[in-house]
Amino acid sequence: MKVTIFGATGKTGKYLIDEGLKRGFEITVVARSNSPFEHPMVSIIRGDLTDVELLRVAIRGSDAVLSALGPTSPRHPDDLPITAATQAIIAAMKLENVKRLIAISTGTAPDPEDGPDWKVRLQALMIKLLLPSSYRDIIGLSRAIRSSQLDWTMVRVAILTHRPAARQPIVGLYGHTRHSMTVAREDVAIFMFNQISSREVVNNEHLNKAPGISSA
Repeated sequence: MKVTIFGATGKTGKYLIDEGLKRGFEITVVARSNSPFEHPMVSIIRGDLTDVELLRVAIRGSDAVLSALGPTSPRHPDDLPITAATQAIIAAMKLENVKRLIAISTGTAPDPEDGPDWKVRLQALMIKLLLPSSYRDIIGLSRAIRSSQLDWTMVRVAILTHRPAARQPIVGLYGHTRHSMTVAREDVAIFMFNQISSREVVNNEHLNKAPGISSA
């Protein structure tokens, strides 16, 4: 199987690449033109993440697209770059008839079926007040994916860590599942690839859903 990964040059990207290679996937990574990223076992395509024609080349023939794109700095740009990149990815996927999209999001972007969870709501309020550009981009990303008409899953996380995988993470909608506020990046990578190649795919358990994921 083949996957295209966006955001693979970030901290979670290493775990996504390692997990995909472990499972025998052919991997294409899309990196910005100025990225120093190198990896001997993946294909790398560099360019503007809003260049739909370039993204079509990167996505062509893939069974799924995985995205770890998200705000990474308190000084996040005001022009919603993650939302714009996500919209371009969706456009390219439709042109290439690739339907499966699995993307990282956060509890800042609520799900209509979420219940009350004060920890998640407080974190979202803090981000909205202290990091308004990041907040708007997280919300924009979520809206773009929900309206995409693709077969999507948004994996919502809180605080990502480099701890070893729990292997049995807590998964479920906020307010209905007792979540911790941290999750191992390795657990996120495993969960994302499980959405392509596990029993969860057969059951469509997380198709067009936005489960929270955390480590016990």
